[in-house]
Amino acid sequence: MTSRNTGLKITLGVLCALCLLFTLSWWMPYSWETVPLMADISALAPWTLVLIIITFAIAAYSRRGITCIVMSLCLVLQGVAIFPYFGHADTELSPATREIMADMSTDKVANPNDRCARIMTLNVGQGRADVHEIVRTVSEKRIEVLALQETTESFITELENAGIESYLPNHIESDSSSGTMNAIYTMASLGDPSPTSIDSSASDFPAATVTFTGSGKSSKIRFICVHTTSPKSGSFSQWGRALDEISEWSAQHASDGTAYVLLGDFNATSTQKHFQRILNPGFRDAARVTKSGMQFTWPVNGPLPSLATIDHILVNSGVHVGDATTVKIKGTDHKAVLAVVEPSDIDGSK
Repeated sequence: MTSRNTGLKITLGVLCALCLLFTLSWWMPYSWETVPLMADISALAPWTLVLIIITFAIAAYSRRGITCIVMSLCLVLQGVAIFPYFGHADTELSPATREIMADMSTDKVANPNDRCARIMTLNVGQGRADVHEIVRTVSEKRIEVLALQETTESFITELENAGIESYLPNHIESDSSSGTMNAIYTMASLGDPSPTSIDSSASDFPAATVTFTGSGKSSKIRFICVHTTSPKSGSFSQWGRALDEISEWSAQHASDGTAYVLLGDFNATSTQKHFQRILNPGFRDAARVTKSGMQFTWPVNGPLPSLATIDHILVNSGVHVGDATTVKIKGTDHKAVLAVVEPSDIDGSK
């Protein structure tokens, strides 16, 4: 009996310590995140809710009052952290845009000459994503702006052969010297296209401006395709540096009078301070704005469930966003992230 009690105490002690570590990682100091494995711990923080419930159940069954109290505190802290992503949100999108997007009839096509656009970002897994499924999704969801990460020259050719240019005839790519590229495809003409925009040590971030019209007014949104370093063994410092480079750009440009959308694989979650520093100057995460849940995007198409929210669509005050969602695409280990955007300065947009 003594041996059983000792084993139970050790098990509950380990579970309790893990629950506390993962829960408190929501509030982990910025400087700790580049310590090996700490980025992974904070990325998995939302899933601690499952472990907390299991630990609470064991503690309650074995009448461990202190452990129950600690787990109750963890549940409260998890709720505080996760709550902003759930619930009912008043959409930022104008009634006209909501009406346009509500009609998803199969015979309806996207209109590049209106006030809004459905956009999509996808890490194509070094060119392994199913190009036909991408083109089909673009057609069915009426995508007008598509950002792709980890493309290759052969993948670009396959995508063109699959018919992407029938829907999105304009595109800009980053440099291919590193082996993979980032790219932006658009239905409307590209304004001021650039193969690199933000000075990043991770990869080149292509950018292009799209013009929107509505209520007799013309407005522009600049789209930037992002792909940062993954926090793997030996690259934790580089991971932090790549995110810091975006946050430095954000601090300078979030309120410079240009409407921006940053979309892509940030390899970071909203639980992490390095990612939050990108948002703080004035950017907002579409998933949080629309209260559409945590939107776990990686990994996918494998034996594990999606565990981390590392693919994002971010907008500044020049852009209204709504209808954030995710879609599975065969062949890649990332989900696509979709949202609807419109310039915030078009009359009647609120």
